[in-house]
Amino acid sequence: MLQHHTLRPKQALNKAYLCLKTSRTDIELFRKALLTLLKIINLAESEEHAKNHLRGFLKLAFYDKYGVNTKGKTDMVIHQADN
Repeated sequence: MLQHHTLRPKQALNKAYLCLKTSRTDIELFRKALLTLLKIINLAESEEHAKNHLRGFLKLAFYDKYGVNTKGKTDMVIHQADN
């Protein structure tokens, strides 16, 4: 079964990222996408099933202008728009 551990941002992020400014709009977009992901993910399902939900989350939260797909045997790759 999939287990998770909650970390605070200071525990999870590289210290260099803590110096970056993030707009309130970007934070709200991330929050909405994360809440959607948490509502639809089923911990009893397989990793394969969860990958589709994770892809949707990444597209909504960060990478709407990029492709998020597989590449070769790699499960999740973020592609530039023309790749």
